[in-house]
Amino acid sequence: MSRPPIDFLTFRMDVVNDQAKQLATAIYEKACDVSLRELRVLRLAHRRPGITQGEVSSMARLEKTLVSKLVTSLARRDLLVRQIGTEDARWVQLHLTDQGREIVKHCDRLGRKMEKSLLSVLSSEEVEVFEACLAKLAVQVESGFDEVLPRKVSR
Repeated sequence: MSRPPIDFLTFRMDVVNDQAKQLATAIYEKACDVSLRELRVLRLAHRRPGITQGEVSSMARLEKTLVSKLVTSLARRDLLVRQIGTEDARWVQLHLTDQGREIVKHCDRLGRKMEKSLLSVLSSEEVEVFEACLAKLAVQVESGFDEVLPRKVSR
């Protein structure tokens, strides 16, 4: 394996993540006619019936305008329905249709197979260590980089 042109950890993680998402999108589109982004919306609506578009945007880390377009497309294809919020009429809540639920279930099975394939190059012990390291990195990122104070570069 050749050394990447930029060796920062976040760059290398981005490259692996981007390649994995491209492969997954191709598989999901072929098998279920949904993109990875559409599937994210469907999965969140499946796991949290009544979720709002704003919550989807925040949890899926997608821009609100993109979520709106994805929801409109999924609703037109009868994979989810939009309902006026029960607690606040300004909110639109999302619910899956039966077809949307079937797609999520099928794609979840495919996703588990892809994840298993991706991790197959690691031993079970390495997977455990990787999962632990990933959890620690997530905590570190969430807490910020307090010890690294940005300094303005002088010109």
